[in-house]
Amino acid sequence: MKSLARTAAAAAAAGALTLLAAPASQAAPSAASACVTAADQRSFGRGEISLCPQSDGTTRVTGYVEDLLPGSGWGAPDGRCAGWYLHMGPDDGMIGPIVCPHFSSDHQAKKTFDYAFKPASPVTSASLGAFSL
Repeated sequence: MKSLARTAAAAAAAGALTLLAAPASQAAPSAASACVTAADQRSFGRGEISLCPQSDGTTRVTGYVEDLLPGSGWGAPDGRCAGWYLHMGPDDGMIGPIVCPHFSSDHQAKKTFDYAFKPASPVTSASLGAFSL
């Protein structure tokens, strides 16, 4: 009889521990809600970016991008813009924050940004690139 009571008590304790552990695992943040961050420096530019999903379905984008070869137009010294490419899965993406000093009236080579947008699908990574527009 004592053995049956001990077995029942042990089973009840194990069940209670399982119930206590379940909400903690459900409360853990999912990988989809984590921020995507990147920093890079190349011959043409440098920058940092953070892309954080928000509860309303938008993604907040913060950071900077700098064109290190701004030139004064096409080909002087490189004529390209420096910017971030936002990857959304293996086959989709879009050009994100970009700086084109040879096209702007103030010719600023560094751009800081802080904005939100609603992506078609979750942003999975970002890479620094040189773009011809």
